[in-house]
Amino acid sequence: MHKLLTKKTLLAASVVGMAALLSACSPAEKASETTAVEPVSGKLFIGSSVITMNDKQPRAEAVFASDDGTIQFVGETEKAKELYPSAEVVDLGARVIMPGFIEQHLHPFLGALTLSMPVIAPEEWQLPDRIWPAVTGHDEYINALKAVEAEISDPNEVLWTWGYNNFFHGELNREVLDSVSATRPIGVWHRSAHEFYVNTAFVEKYGLNQADIDKLGEEVKSQSDLVSGHFWEGGALIYLLPRIYKDLGNQERFEFGLNQMVEMLHQKGVTAYNEPGAFIPKEMTETYLRILGADSTPMYSFFTPESKTPFLMKGREGVVQAVEEVTKSLPETGKVRYFDKQIKILFDGAIISQLMKMKDGYLDGHHGEWIQTPEDVEAITKAFWEKDYQILVHVNGDEGVEKLIEIMQRRQAEYPRKDHRFTIVHFANSTDDQVKQLKELGAIISVNPYYVTGFGQRFGEVGLGEERAHAMVRLATIEKEGIPVSLHSDMPMAPSDPLLLAWSAVTRQTNEGSVLRPDLALSLDGALRGITIEAAYSWGMEESLGSIEVGKTANFTVLDQDPYKVDVHRLKDIPIYATVFESKLFPIDK
Repeated sequence: MHKLLTKKTLLAASVVGMAALLSACSPAEKASETTAVEPVSGKLFIGSSVITMNDKQPRAEAVFASDDGTIQFVGETEKAKELYPSAEVVDLGARVIMPGFIEQHLHPFLGALTLSMPVIAPEEWQLPDRIWPAVTGHDEYINALKAVEAEISDPNEVLWTWGYNNFFHGELNREVLDSVSATRPIGVWHRSAHEFYVNTAFVEKYGLNQADIDKLGEEVKSQSDLVSGHFWEGGALIYLLPRIYKDLGNQERFEFGLNQMVEMLHQKGVTAYNEPGAFIPKEMTETYLRILGADSTPMYSFFTPESKTPFLMKGREGVVQAVEEVTKSLPETGKVRYFDKQIKILFDGAIISQLMKMKDGYLDGHHGEWIQTPEDVEAITKAFWEKDYQILVHVNGDEGVEKLIEIMQRRQAEYPRKDHRFTIVHFANSTDDQVKQLKELGAIISVNPYYVTGFGQRFGEVGLGEERAHAMVRLATIEKEGIPVSLHSDMPMAPSDPLLLAWSAVTRQTNEGSVLRPDLALSLDGALRGITIEAAYSWGMEESLGSIEVGKTANFTVLDQDPYKVDVHRLKDIPIYATVFESKLFPIDK
């Protein structure tokens, strides 16, 4: 199996045959100065254009990739045929070749489970085997819930459903769910994936009780409401999830969901993704390796460990060692593995639940929640910063950003680092001044532009008000400051569809059809770089992924149209023909 190139292997590759000359001069110069030393087995990919994302050679006509998955030539078609006369030619006609799309941040465990159960959400979800229509309004939601309950023949089977959002569907509680069924256990997973609502039959089935909640401390207690059947943040993650996940994520549902996720990602052109804050139960490891590591799975699956559980169990002195033990559960190399020396922190609450920490609060007076308190984040960042880890922090509210800036300032003052790539993740609410401060601190940012598309208009009406809601994800400010920025879906927070994310970033159009603060939009080039080379940079993998250059991994996404030439409003509608993974062509079933 091809392994991702390191700096040493890139250097070695540049010495072999013609690669050094190819990487040092223009295609025309290469043609006159280079001859193949020995036959190289591989494929020659030809399209109407090759978009390289390499500033030194933005466009080409052809790419030759050796059978070991390495790019050997980028340039003119005739010169490629001259240098590689025995190559297998893959003529893609009028199609366009791009670097393989990178999904900077998603959650396969959550995606596999949420999208393998009935989806009742405010927007339509197109899955490989079915389309779940958009549902809005309280009565409409309850009717849809009753309809899926009626489809279940086994009276004892738990009804699991995902997609409920109180800002679109009205309030939900134990009493309302009891009216849907007094005998069938019902577990409603919030659209944010940070909350659950359950009925009385569910409480009885899983033995939920206040005494066990109280044992887990004030944070869990304050984020659990057994009477109303509502569990959020710590109450959901620490108390409820460990009690239900073996049923919620049973083997049959999980395998179906994971295979479905792979198919969905492939259909959208994804060739690599990362899960920051990975949750991989030990009993699921074999399933991950078997499905995600299969030869038929044309993508890399990377993981970054989470910090909340290790810190809770081992404290500051033991958290680094505990995280390092977690990473040993997957192979050190290959297509399914943990990133080395990376850690994910969850700071403030979920945006979709309006639990991110806002300095001026919400229209109803609440201010949000911490998932990991500033005191804990202070201790965790100090422990990992001084061991030269790349730290990724989930933060969505402007108060969370403010506290995080203060923490970063202390880390840099105590132990200065240059290329630390401290990554701000999601970044919904912020100010221009905060963006400038993050630039000075050397931070990089990965945003979810779908926040504007899916929630900007509704949050302008409820919770945040128009001024703050419409200014979410201020990408133009980030781009103006020259901060490296990548795009991600955080699936299932948004559909994992890189072209949809690029469209959201460039147009700032909502699902309702409005355009919110177009002055904060990202440029088209910035958006396409955000799903390719900048996403690779955010992982520290820009020397092997993200652009089409000699010596890099031969991962491509093949499009039917040129994204630089279509109307930006049609960017999300460009058909994807195939992906290429490690030199192998994987057409997409239509």
